[in-house]
Amino acid sequence: MPKKSSSEHKSVQEIYDNYIQQKNDVKVKTRYVGNESWFHSSVSGLCLRKHYYGSVIQPDEKQSHDINTYRLFRLGDIVHTDIQEAVSAYAKQNGIPIFIENEIRIDDLNMRGFIDLGFVDDGVLYDIKTCNAWKWKSMFGRYAKSDAVSRNYKLQLGTYGLWYKRKYGKLNGLVLVFYNKDNSRMREVSLDLSVVDEAEQYWTTTNKVVQESKESGVPPVLNLGVTPAEEWECNVKYCQFFDVCGGGIKGSF
Repeated sequence: MPKKSSSEHKSVQEIYDNYIQQKNDVKVKTRYVGNESWFHSSVSGLCLRKHYYGSVIQPDEKQSHDINTYRLFRLGDIVHTDIQEAVSAYAKQNGIPIFIENEIRIDDLNMRGFIDLGFVDDGVLYDIKTCNAWKWKSMFGRYAKSDAVSRNYKLQLGTYGLWYKRKYGKLNGLVLVFYNKDNSRMREVSLDLSVVDEAEQYWTTTNKVVQESKESGVPPVLNLGVTPAEEWECNVKYCQFFDVCGGGIKGSF
């Protein structure tokens, strides 16, 4: 059978986009298929309606991200893997016990997630976050606010800390590791351990609201701080439930 001419080949962009989609499909299948009823740590601190829709509607009602978003996710995965491999090699050379991409479950809060990395003996957990230059400037620039690190990031790591504290007893540190995708700068931010209690309260509230909503209906929109937690969440780019939710804030006016 004759080979295709070069003019019939897919473009490099198409080949890469297909590759990314396949990698994402495998990730979803291995991590999330069969676990749809669990709340996910990555959505910590965000709109409670996301948890409601994620736990009660059919998967095919969930919108897919656009390909640009999947490329950003892939870039984040590559940076995560590189840092994790570096830490893994360091730990092996020095006989330091660590865990990487460790799955956690907090049964009474119906919460499930994956910790990026942790040093077991030190009792310190790390979560890696990639960001663009604008986000970096908002957190670390000259006019950055003291609370510029997002609540989502803090409560996600606080959730991991809650699991660790329950399992091992002593938690000594929670650190966000930021990687600037535009210039490769890195910075670590240590969190106050009070975020562990905040995370526990958030998930307690989530369970209560979602359970009540299964009986009485979808949690109301416009209770800003809860549904949604942040106004920017109500955007088709950031929320896979934007359509089924009816347009969030905009759809409620």
